Amino acid sequence: MYNLAVIVSSTRPRCVGAAVGSWAARWLESDWNVTILDLAEINLPFLDEEHSPSTGIHTRPHTLAWKAAIDDADAIIVVTPEYNGFFTAPLKNAVDYLRGEWEAKPMGIVGYGWHGARRAVAALTQLLGNLKADVVGSVSLTFETDLSSDGHMTAGVAKESELGDLSEDLAHTVEHRSLVA
Repeated sequence: MYNLAVIVSSTRPRCVGAAVGSWAARWLESDWNVTILDLAEINLPFLDEEHSPSTGIHTRPHTLAWKAAIDDADAIIVVTPEYNGFFTAPLKNAVDYLRGEWEAKPMGIVGYGWHGARRAVAALTQLLGNLKADVVGSVSLTFETDLSSDGHMTAGVAKESELGDLSEDLAHTVEHRSLVA
């Protein structure tokens, strides 16, 4: 079984990101070894390494732990809300800590918000593409249709099926990469 990291990117108190991350993890744990990486718990400071991430030289314990968590994942799903038309600042910071670790990493995005976080998903897809990550797809969850603003999940069979398709695409990409390597 492959390792899947689910990054919960919102660090706001009482945010629903943890509920969305748990929903995704529950649906995916039969096919993956799932680890939830909650940025609120990881609590990375603003990028504070002396060397550029592109050098691959990481010295701070929090950076080394973050790098190890990303390296351990065969694939990643990022759970992100849309704040002011964008993904979260803590997520941008977490991505910026690393460089080569994102390259060719199979990734998916689960966005949530009043309009399904479509702008945040598009912006995050562009950022990850700039880092040469392999974003294979996304699932958009909308408040009042798929979840309540207090985090109660009401996503139906269609969204569960979309998540299943995303999981299959990630697994297929991981398998293909392991055959090529």
